[in-house]
Amino acid sequence: MKKTLVLALATTTFLSTGAFAQEITEFRIGILGGENAQDRMNSYQCLADYTTEALGVNTKRFAPADYNGVIQGLLGGNIDMAWLGASAYAATFLQDPEAVEPVLIKVNVDGSVGYHSIGFARKDSGVTSLDDMEGKVFGFGDPNSTSGYLIHSIEIP
Repeated sequence: MKKTLVLALATTTFLSTGAFAQEITEFRIGILGGENAQDRMNSYQCLADYTTEALGVNTKRFAPADYNGVIQGLLGGNIDMAWLGASAYAATFLQDPEAVEPVLIKVNVDGSVGYHSIGFARKDSGVTSLDDMEGKVFGFGDPNSTSGYLIHSIEIP
């Protein structure tokens, strides 16, 4: 069964049509990092409640310790849906193109589809711009994160 990748919380159409045709007994949502596990579980409770009501089956949420946990869940068929960034999607797709299928994207309130990341430096570091980073060490986030690794590792150099 081809797993579904959802890039938005607006899953009404998907949940009310495609999932019923598969005659599922439960629906499993993978939740990527960014917050501690309990906060991620809490943030996705409304989606889980809606999914349970829309599908008429129990919805389970999974918040692995890192992005790779969600990727492996999709690849192994243990997760049915995840909201992935470009990097985690690519990591999954490159290993098995049949494991994911993008069906929706997140659209920001202003109509844009991008996002931004913010870098932090100690006040006493002397770093106030990217030019000031030359010769300095930069710490990245999860290697499967678009905003925490992929874009920075390409754009900063």
